[in-house]
Amino acid sequence: MDNVFWEELFYLATFPFLLVIIHCFFSHCFVCCVEKKSNLILLYSIYFACSVALHFSPLPGTVLLILNTGLIVLLSFLYRGSLKWKVCAAFFIVALIFLSDAAMPPAYSTKGYIINLFLSKLLMLILVLISVRIAKAYGDGSLSGWYWIFLFCCPFISIIGIAQLSSNLFIRTYPILFPIISSQLLIINLLIFVLCDRVLCVQSAQNKSQLLEQQNAYYVNQYFLAKEMQEESFKFQHDFKNILLGLRAKLQSGEGEISKNELDRLLGNIENPVGICNSGNIIIDSIINYKQQVAEKYQIPFSFDLNIPPQLELDTTVISVILGNALDNAIEACKEKGNMQRYIKIHMQYLNESLFIKIQNPYVNEIRTNVKGEICSTKSDKQAHGIGLKNIKKIVDECNGLLDISHDNSLFQVDIVLFHIGRITS
Repeated sequence: MDNVFWEELFYLATFPFLLVIIHCFFSHCFVCCVEKKSNLILLYSIYFACSVALHFSPLPGTVLLILNTGLIVLLSFLYRGSLKWKVCAAFFIVALIFLSDAAMPPAYSTKGYIINLFLSKLLMLILVLISVRIAKAYGDGSLSGWYWIFLFCCPFISIIGIAQLSSNLFIRTYPILFPIISSQLLIINLLIFVLCDRVLCVQSAQNKSQLLEQQNAYYVNQYFLAKEMQEESFKFQHDFKNILLGLRAKLQSGEGEISKNELDRLLGNIENPVGICNSGNIIIDSIINYKQQVAEKYQIPFSFDLNIPPQLELDTTVISVILGNALDNAIEACKEKGNMQRYIKIHMQYLNESLFIKIQNPYVNEIRTNVKGEICSTKSDKQAHGIGLKNIKKIVDECNGLLDISHDNSLFQVDIVLFHIGRITS
């Protein structure tokens, strides 16, 4: 009886280490939603109490396994990230817990059991530190179907397999096989995790490369627009004296009406420089002017109302992803056959260190949503389409901003608010 008491006591004593390991893994892969540490400790304490209650409950082993796995999956919801990644990460950490315990050599004494408790937690900590050290993608990206299957099924099968092996008569006859098989499964799970992480790293590098090319296209376009404006200005300055002399001569000859029309034309040239957007903010101007040129090919008029200062502390990547993808989607919707009311309206306002963005456009095709309310692409190539709004949502979430997408009465509208946008002071 005393041996059982000490075994249970040390089990409870080592359990807090497990909580630290789980938090270490989740906090590295995702962003914690709970800001106050006291609240986070309270939630983990509730998990601890539930796990202890399950440990001492008379429920069957399979039910306990399912409930313990469910508790760790629930813990993953304390962190912000993709649902698929959170579930896969939860199953991965559950597999590490069970496999680390199973990888320890069989202990036939209380002392050996207590030593194994500490060694299994140490092994688990080492594996988690290796995992988070190797991982570079941090769950950022979208894997193809087969990778998701591997990432989910590998830990799931490992957990079920270990549970089945523990009651297998052959394994009981040769108990040394149990830690050997568990160690091999540990290595396989770690390799699958690293493989998926590497795939996402490559995917992330490709996305960054495409974004950089897009940004360069914006800046090159803005450079040529600015150069054209400068050349027009130089030409006008060069001819200004001659133009004035010609107007003076016409006025002296009594051709007042002709001179007035020419003055109106000159004023029009001055007031309408090359490029429709000239707010003074080169990042926003370059993106809108570039997209306006694309829309012009499909006879889609742009109208905008920008009330923003020229010097804003804007992250180039953030604003490029938001405006670039939103305007691309608007152009795609407007150029559809049957869309007779083609236009794109852009409204931007800066107030109280917040940037408000609203983009409107009409649409004709049916808009489909999934069970989570997210808009799905209606095109046949799902991999190449439908990611624009996801990228916008992801970047807005990373900036702790607000995003609202509405579609009603054939009007599609995207509203975005970015907070803590400062002004550059010279």
